[in-house]
Amino acid sequence: MFLVSEKVITLFLIVFAGIYARKLNITDAGSTKKLSALLLNITQPMLILTSFQIDFDAEKLKEGAGIFILSAVSHIFFAAAAFFLFKPVKNFEQYKVYQMSAVFCNCAFLGFPVLQVIFGNELGIFYGAFYSMFFNIFIWTYGVYLISKQSGSGGKLKFPVKKIFLNAGMISSAAGIVLFALRIKMPPVLFNAARLTGDMTFPLAMIIIGSLICDIKLRDIFTNKKNYYFIFIKLILFPASVLFICKFLNLPDLYIYMGTLMAAMPSAANAAIFAETYDSDAKCGAANVGFSTLISIISIPFIIWIIERAVG
Repeated sequence: MFLVSEKVITLFLIVFAGIYARKLNITDAGSTKKLSALLLNITQPMLILTSFQIDFDAEKLKEGAGIFILSAVSHIFFAAAAFFLFKPVKNFEQYKVYQMSAVFCNCAFLGFPVLQVIFGNELGIFYGAFYSMFFNIFIWTYGVYLISKQSGSGGKLKFPVKKIFLNAGMISSAAGIVLFALRIKMPPVLFNAARLTGDMTFPLAMIIIGSLICDIKLRDIFTNKKNYYFIFIKLILFPASVLFICKFLNLPDLYIYMGTLMAAMPSAANAAIFAETYDSDAKCGAANVGFSTLISIISIPFIIWIIERAVG
């Protein structure tokens, strides 16, 4: 719990670097988008690819497949639950953004370093990559559909197929699995270059979040009752539900930890990025990301404490 708390606090402190850079006009809205593209297309794929450079183990591959299925079931459950739970939000754009923020967690930016503490450096990212594979599929299908639909319409299903299966996250995960299954190791020079690039992911993600939330007044976040309702659903209700269902189904401890921990992660930065990209309420998305990240400093160690007692 202490190690996870330390990791979460360390990452959150980097958010202030992003805020500071934005205040000094080192970054702006345009450069933040560019940094997001750098992270999604370069640094995070390198992080995922190098995580698969471990000795082949058929059991680990089987566990990874199980985690992928767990991720699929979890995301579909979150989407269905969020659709009903956020009905009280009358503003349609905010209704979409609250759903988006609740369904899609920070499984890579913050989830990966937490998994590293729990499972070790390589294995943590290895398991996380399988979980995030369905995340990538779902966010480019349901996520795009959700955030782009208009009020009073059913929303036309416009799925960008290339972005679903040919995005950098999916390609790096697929390539990593192939290399892992075929027992192919990258040359040391290439591996070290890829790993150093991948190590940039976590601080870069926090700087991006800092840049996104720096224009939002903290007073507006803390005085908005809807934000507390959102936090309860995102950081307490969803992980507690996953933990209860996994225990009820008597799933192995690995799946209990993976499912509950990933559900306990704060909102994905993509919630704010997608809201801005598709002309929705980007400020609401950034507030959800920032507020849930702040509260997760306390909630993630608490959820781990609950998991340890549930599996013990």
